[in-house]
This record gives sequence, C-alpha cells and structure tokens, in this order.
Amino acid sequence: MPKELLTHSRMQAFKLCRKKHQWSYIHGLRKEVDAKALRMGSAGHEGLDILKKSGGDAEAAVHAVEKMYAKRPEAIPEYDWLIEAETVSCLVAAYAWRWREQPLEIVSSEESFYIPLRNPATGASSRNWWLGGKIDGIVQDGNRKLVLEHKFISDDLDPNSDYWRRLIIDSQITIYTHASRELGHDTSGVLYDLIRKPTIRPSQVALLDDDGLKIVLDSDGERVMLSTTHNKPRQTGDKAKGFTLLTRPMNVDEWSSKLMCDIELRPDWYFQRREVARLDDDIAEMQREVWEIQKAITDATNKDAHYKTVNLGSCSYCEFFGLCSSHVKYDGRPMEGFVQLENVHPELG
Repeated sequence: MPKELLTHSRMQAFKLCRKKHQWSYIHGLRKEVDAKALRMGSAGHEGLDILKKSGGDAEAAVHAVEKMYAKRPEAIPEYDWLIEAETVSCLVAAYAWRWREQPLEIVSSEESFYIPLRNPATGASSRNWWLGGKIDGIVQDGNRKLVLEHKFISDDLDPNSDYWRRLIIDSQITIYTHASRELGHDTSGVLYDLIRKPTIRPSQVALLDDDGLKIVLDSDGERVMLSTTHNKPRQTGDKAKGFTLLTRPMNVDEWSSKLMCDIELRPDWYFQRREVARLDDDIAEMQREVWEIQKAITDATNKDAHYKTVNLGSCSYCEFFGLCSSHVKYDGRPMEGFVQLENVHPELG
C-alpha cells in the first residue's frame, strides 16, 4: 500500500474540523470554483515564481498572472473577474518595483518536497506517511540561506500586530525549515515576504455629456439646471431633492491607475519583509506534534471518527458547511458545485 502524504494544509484541516478533513482529503472534494482568496494567492504565487526565475522580469510575471485568469468561471461576473485579475497583476508588478533595489538571490523557487515522516522518539520513518509540501523559495543572504515564504494577506502589517506574533508559533514555516535542511539547504531562518491585498475598491465614475459635464437628473428623469437664466447643468447630486448624479463602474484601466497610485504613495503598507528565526527546539516540537497528528488522522480514518467541530470560526468560511448543515451523505457520485480530485494535493503540482 503506497504511503499517504501529510501536508501543513491537511493537518490544519484536521485540527480545525475532522469532518472538513474527511470531505477534502478522504473524499477528495473541492469547490468547483475556488474562493477568491485562493485564486488570488495561486495566481500571485505563479507570478512571483516567474519573477524569481526570470531575474526580475515584471512583464513576464504579469503575463503569468494573466494566463491564470484566462478562463473565467461562469459563476463569476465578467467585471469582477477582470478587476480581480488586474488587482493581482498590479500587486505583482508593484512588488517587482518595490524591491528592485533589494533583489533576492534565489537558490530555488517553488520546490516541492516529499520527505520521511519520522518518529521523534526512535528516528524510524513512518510506514504509512510522507511529510510533504512546497517551499516558495530558498534565498542566499550573505553567508546564510533562508527559507522564503510569500503570503498574500489581508492582515494588518504593523510591527506590533498579532500577525507577526503568530509567526513565532507558526508550524508551517517550521516544517519548511526542517524540509529545506532535509533537501540539502543549510537554512538558518525564514524570510517572510508579505504582499497586502488592497482595501480600496473600484469606485463609481460620473457620466459626462458631449461637453464634458456631469449629468444630474431629477426624479422625473430630466436634466437638472442650476439656473433657467444661465442654463448651466447642475454638477452634484442631492438625495433629499431627488437629484441623482449618473455614474458608471470604474473600468479596468482606471482601477489599475488608482491602485498603482495608492501603492506608490504607501509602498510599506503593501509590502513587508521580515526574518523569523527557527530554532532546533522549534523543529523538535514540530516533529512531535506532526507525529501525533498523523496517528490521530490514521485512527480517525480507521474508526470513521470524523466528527464535526461546530462553531463560528470553523463553519463561517467552510466550503462544506452547506453539505454538513444539509446532512448530506457522500456516496461517491458527483455533487453539485464540487469536483472530486484524484490528487488531493494539487498545490504540489
């Protein structure tokens, strides 16, 4: 019997909710249309991978992002799709601009790993599991090597924010540090490379007449004039008076200009790098935890003990909440809105 693969994502799913783990990794179900955050992260990583491998070719990196958005799912409106694609393209292009004077010396990029999962007490390899994942990169920093970890996030990047504090105990980068050493890279820490997603949004743009003047209509749909004497059109709306300023959604080029201007004004809001230390004690603790998790997953699978964790944190954003709340029983047949994967770790390629 071939060994199964234990990844950080799989462990997180199991720790959050055993039922979610069963849907995802036992049945292999995934949403037919990826959530927006996953799409943006995947496309962004593709662009950054090309940027690293091409020596900083921003045009090639943006083209890689565009390819990721070449086919729009029918469920997503065209305007939303185009704005999302342009947002990721802008972030990748702006990333290249932000760090152009501080380029990273890339040793490897997007390196998948499949390494033995060892019993920390005996050193013996598991007969049932590999430890796997994908390292965003390895970089050379003077005489040292660091694991490179990219993230597209919505969190606050203030130096005193909880986000940075969580990294102190984040097992994902501990696993990647351990794996990088197993792959022959003598890494001494992790360089966290963060890209913050914008909080600004495309705005409405006033419609203009042939003379370049804004169009304001009254409740009867008639053009509002400031004065019957001068016959000048009003240029502002007034909800109380029933005056409406006609607008249209900002187009893709206008959104691109708005976003890039905002990034240029405050680059540190969007991009941050910080080194996070990883000690041998951190790796030893991670190995003990991972060993216990694989035992728990094996036991849950053997006993079909995939009970649900039901609370606001586990259910609110779970793609399987509708299945659980509808008491759906999976019988192996296709389910509306979901696809069944043969490879439950598509992120590893």
